[in-house]
Amino acid sequence: MENESILESRKYYQRNKMLNVIRTHTDVSRNDIRKITAYSMTTVMNTVEDMIHDGLICEEECEEARVGRKPVWLRLNPRGGYFVGVEWNRTWMHCVVLDFTGKPIHRQRKAIDDAHRCTDGLLGLIKDMVREAIRVPEGGKEKVIGIGLGVPGYSDKVKGIALSYTYFEGWNNIPVRQIIEEEFQIPCYMGNNVDVMIYAYKWLVFRGSCDDMLFVSVRTGARVMPVINNQAVSSRYGFPGELGHIRVGTGSRMCSCGRYGCLNSEVSDVAIMGKIRDGVLAGRFKGIAEMIQGDTEKITMAVFREAVLAGDEDSLGLLQQASQYLGKALGILVNIFAPSRIVLYGELASIGAPFLERLRTCVERDAIPENTDILNIEVSEFGPDLGAMGAAALVLQEAFEFLEETI
Repeated sequence: MENESILESRKYYQRNKMLNVIRTHTDVSRNDIRKITAYSMTTVMNTVEDMIHDGLICEEECEEARVGRKPVWLRLNPRGGYFVGVEWNRTWMHCVVLDFTGKPIHRQRKAIDDAHRCTDGLLGLIKDMVREAIRVPEGGKEKVIGIGLGVPGYSDKVKGIALSYTYFEGWNNIPVRQIIEEEFQIPCYMGNNVDVMIYAYKWLVFRGSCDDMLFVSVRTGARVMPVINNQAVSSRYGFPGELGHIRVGTGSRMCSCGRYGCLNSEVSDVAIMGKIRDGVLAGRFKGIAEMIQGDTEKITMAVFREAVLAGDEDSLGLLQQASQYLGKALGILVNIFAPSRIVLYGELASIGAPFLERLRTCVERDAIPENTDILNIEVSEFGPDLGAMGAAALVLQEAFEFLEETI
């Protein structure tokens, strides 16, 4: 029995390695797979036939004019399986379904209102969105490979437990992965809602080979996910990526962690809108005051962006301040990781060039030239459902264990 188990495990990894080769190469034949993996042609032939039989891949004849026998390309079958991703934050829940090639075939978002800001309400909303999503694939639920969850706040991804989230009352120690698996009888994978975003980049943008980069999300808080040598830098336990709790000043605003001077209390959406609200009440931010007609409840990050682009003096001053704080934190990370790019995500990043120019100047002030000379700072090309895309890509990552080494 032990020998059979070892044999099955080897076949499993060999299959996944070959799938990885097909996923990350535009045109690949059986012979190409043999060369890349160093497997025997017998192993390649048998495994490829099994994958064709299982509907994971299909064949496509080469259409180029060539001398001699034309190769037969191996392609992923879009209907080979489907990945469901659900991610939520303070205000929205997003859900996507990716086909086997990583193409989104279903997108949905729902507002999180007061009725959902409790354990039963939130779990009910997750179940509703998953229930709709698994009806989408051809073949129904049986074709869904897994469900990925992008969970905000603090969580234990090993045990699948959501520990806490400041904005949801009673959301403490919830075994959310187990609840969803038991409800749908589908494997479930879980990660922080920002951390999972990097898998959308790794598999849907870089096709499995990710540049050295820092992915930085600034929304209700600031988080960072480094990718170095194509590996997401994280930890099995603890809470990595908490960029927002780096001390960047003395500050007069208390962070959600109970301390003063955290980056979160200076650059998060909540912090910036709070500063604008206080400024408007003090007679500043006149451009924004006119836009909102004095109603501070109408202050949003979109309003701030519009004011910046219109050249509102106080808004530009606040943007400069946010750039300095964030640049200080990123300068430290650039010196540690020396990434080739920083990708920014969130409403602050959506301001574009006025923000990027100021931020780069601030990063260059604190990082050595040898690291900033190779550095690009850019805004994420993904929309508001990036977290759900990443959660679905997490299923792809975990369910198939795409490996770098030959097994």
